[in-house]
Amino acid sequence: MALEIFTEARLDELLAAATTEAELDEIEALWDASIEAERLAAIGNLRKNSIKLLGLMDKMATHIKKLRSVSGLLSNDLTDKMLTEIGDIHARFHDDEGSKRTFSTTDDVVENKNDEDVVSGSDDKKPLPAPTGEVLDTPTPLSSSKYVALADEYVRFFNGAAFRVTHRAKVEKFANIAVSNKSRYEAVGEPLKIPWWFIAGIHQLESTYNFKAHLHNGDSLKSRTIRVPAGRPVTGSAPFTWEESARDSLSFQKLDNLKDWSLPRALWRWERYNGFGYRKRGVPSPYLWSFSSIYLRGKYVKDGKFDGGATSAQCGTAVLLKALMEMGEVDLETDVIAEPGTEPADTADQNSTDPTPNTDQVATSGHPFEQFFIDNLGDIKHFGWREFLFKGNSHATNGLNSDPPEDLWPQIIPVARVLDKLREELNAPIRITSAYRNQAYNSSLSGSASRSQHMAFRAVDFQVIGNGNPASWAAKLRQYRNDGLFSGGIGVYNSFVHVDSRGINADW
Repeated sequence: MALEIFTEARLDELLAAATTEAELDEIEALWDASIEAERLAAIGNLRKNSIKLLGLMDKMATHIKKLRSVSGLLSNDLTDKMLTEIGDIHARFHDDEGSKRTFSTTDDVVENKNDEDVVSGSDDKKPLPAPTGEVLDTPTPLSSSKYVALADEYVRFFNGAAFRVTHRAKVEKFANIAVSNKSRYEAVGEPLKIPWWFIAGIHQLESTYNFKAHLHNGDSLKSRTIRVPAGRPVTGSAPFTWEESARDSLSFQKLDNLKDWSLPRALWRWERYNGFGYRKRGVPSPYLWSFSSIYLRGKYVKDGKFDGGATSAQCGTAVLLKALMEMGEVDLETDVIAEPGTEPADTADQNSTDPTPNTDQVATSGHPFEQFFIDNLGDIKHFGWREFLFKGNSHATNGLNSDPPEDLWPQIIPVARVLDKLREELNAPIRITSAYRNQAYNSSLSGSASRSQHMAFRAVDFQVIGNGNPASWAAKLRQYRNDGLFSGGIGVYNSFVHVDSRGINADW
């Protein structure tokens, strides 16, 4: 007997026609299966109409509050109970499809600290680079959690992100909901110096705009948080107000009292909030990019549990921000693009005619970077692996620099290939005067950029010995960039040229 969605009349008809106990058992089993199929169909339809559901619950809550304001019509206790029940329904719905942390315990979380203590905020802000018109289709993100390594990727992905046609209407509705709650987000954010739209992005991802749930993770405000981060807020008593929870969550994440809210900073902080686990799997985080061309599939279905076939049903924070910017509700900048910092002790060296490569004698054979270089740049003709580990002339006196961390090594590959091509065409030695710089070393250089590309190990300062001048070397590099060999920055100085592979083009 084929499965069908039964009505009670159809059930009575089949029962009347049954002649054996086995047929009665089969009819009962089919009835149970029919009820389950109907339940699953209802859930599927509910998920497809999630925005309508949220809108309906919001209207219900609004009407309940209005009824409360009419004296004697509804008691405060009754309306509080009704509003709490709506919030609980909202939370259960969100939990089916909501964002999960990429870590399962607090031990896996990127340390909560003021990121501007690590890479200081810049006062030199620039307009966002104009979009090139190129739409990025599921690009592979860098496997790093360091802001300095990711800042320009965020700008490149943001400019290359297009709304998926099937989701654009949902994105716009989510953006309108954010704007409708702007005053509430501002009331929490302004004392903490956090922009309202940043809080709105977290609220949408963590609880689908539920004001009866913790901003930390969508848990009910009736108690402290249960999931990661558990036990928040640590002070006060339940039930908590949304504002109390929001202030605690944002302060716990060290997001308060920061001065730099440029685009790359905001995207890095949003991603840190959810976790950097997607990067290890080569998947752009749906917490940022869901509903756009950047993201296709792959999702953490439980805290710390990844499913490569699952797809996020939520709107990413970067995509929400893009919609808010299109609506004229938000206007963002990026931070400094040029790299004014130079090696003070390099002046004589960079005017030298000595073709001997700059190398650090401590980089002896057997260094792990040597094998990496052989495996990834074994076809390079004119450079040895030690040259890219040169720590700079100032290091000889201040000892502040270090070797680049292993997770940044792949980022030097495009620059190395560009330099090798330039060396081949000019038929003249190229001397690298600065490659990787750690935070302490970079800060020691006069006028250095707060998030220099050298800190991401994707930049090199160099001089060509005996052929041309910085302007002519830079002209060659621009030709390579126009030909699509790389995308990045080119800076011309009195005696050397800076080149990097930041992913967006910049000249100075």
